[in-house]
Amino acid sequence: MPPGTSGLERDLHLVRRRAWLFIPFLILGIVVALLFGSFAGKANAVATLQLDTVIQDVVSGGDRGLRIFEAQSMTQDDRFRAAVVAASGDPQLDYSRYVISLIPISIGDGVSRGTLTVSIKDGNKATAEKLRQVFVDVYIREYTSLDGLFRKRFIEKKQEVVDEAERRFQEAYKKLKPLADAQHVPLDSLVRIHGSADAGPAVEFDKQEAALRGELALVTAALATPATATSGVQASALLGVMVADGAAAQAALQARQAILASAIDQLAGRRAAISDGAFDPGFLAQLDGVRALADVKEQSYVRLEAAHVAVTSAQSTLETSYSASGGVSGTTMGRVAIVLAVTIVFGLIAIYLVEWLSQVRAKHEL
Repeated sequence: MPPGTSGLERDLHLVRRRAWLFIPFLILGIVVALLFGSFAGKANAVATLQLDTVIQDVVSGGDRGLRIFEAQSMTQDDRFRAAVVAASGDPQLDYSRYVISLIPISIGDGVSRGTLTVSIKDGNKATAEKLRQVFVDVYIREYTSLDGLFRKRFIEKKQEVVDEAERRFQEAYKKLKPLADAQHVPLDSLVRIHGSADAGPAVEFDKQEAALRGELALVTAALATPATATSGVQASALLGVMVADGAAAQAALQARQAILASAIDQLAGRRAAISDGAFDPGFLAQLDGVRALADVKEQSYVRLEAAHVAVTSAQSTLETSYSASGGVSGTTMGRVAIVLAVTIVFGLIAIYLVEWLSQVRAKHEL
């Protein structure tokens, strides 16, 4: 080369002259890229979901089933698994490859917050990220939508409780009904309104008796003195019909007094016949069991309806962040980078080494 040639020009000339030395290292680079991809480990794609559910209208404890723990357990539901597999486009996808963890933040009536983390590994980084996104898309749909699995599971569980309470009540009721009929006991009334402060046959009898006793007291007071006992005006006011003065008024009041006393005695007898004390211990135990099941059934239906209200008023939101690690050598760009690095670095080393050796040999030959 001419004496005035710069160092860069000399290097470029040297590289062009011995460029054939890059060929074996190109082959070596390809081999290294393939081998490194198998030893460098799999790509790990991670998604972090900040979950937040706020229920505007809920009774105390009525949102248990819409809390952060249920948001995690939803991911183990067979229907959720099937949705993820279907969305992936790979029927053979092993759902257990997803690693899911939960960190609760705050839990209380009407408020539930937490962080759900999901990750999946694959030899190909693009595949890992695709499968991660499939999970996230399915989760967002099932967690936030009104007809999503998160809310559906809540209602289904309440419905299961109602169905079981109804089944047990009907079973116990049917077993007790023949015994109640044999004793001429109004089972429906005793069971349906048991525990109510203002209903029930016994309570109704008490009300009727109280009214009769009040009227009896008025009639008795009217008969207590001759003046009022023979007063047609008093008798007419008490009996509601026109009554003449004298013995007719007194006789009418005495007849009403006897009827009222008889009615009170009959009510007392009927009330005693259906009181718990009138039943044998075996029948009473079964009756109390049916009453308890009736209460449980009623409360189950109340909770089911409260759940429908909670589901409607619930607002679920989430924020998602993504990260990934490893697996760079598994991508096409990663493999190309390895091939170029090996080819260029070792190729240049070989070129300069061969050039140096050729110069050393030339000096020895002189």
